[in-house]
Amino acid sequence: MSSNDTKLTSGTMPPKDGFNPGGRPKGSKNLKTMLRDIMLQEYVVTEDGKKKRLTLLQITLLNLRKAALEDASPRAMKKFLQMQENYRPDGIDENGAILLAPAEMTPEEWAAEQLEKNKTRKPPPGVYDDEEDDDPYYD
Repeated sequence: MSSNDTKLTSGTMPPKDGFNPGGRPKGSKNLKTMLRDIMLQEYVVTEDGKKKRLTLLQITLLNLRKAALEDASPRAMKKFLQMQENYRPDGIDENGAILLAPAEMTPEEWAAEQLEKNKTRKPPPGVYDDEEDDDPYYD
């Protein structure tokens, strides 16, 4: 029996020459890769009178947003909110704020000190050059 007539039995390895009779041909793409390539193709669109280059993915998401908000489509709104929830960037808190103050002061003490400093500060040159009557710092 020659090497070309080798039969594979269960549990044996296929030959190392890349022979894969039931597999995908070399160079062909799977569905995920093809979809990614299609969705990342760029198109020139006119928005507000200006030409922009957008990917098909961006155009699709903008159309979904338009259908949800402007066309008041309940299905589009549901899908848009799902996507917004699933793909929202981490670490965003719309209700949060940060005030940096020296550790030895409370935020209220720091704010009071800044207000006091602002009473004696002069504006930078040129801010009130034209209207001396409106200048609160002009004496």
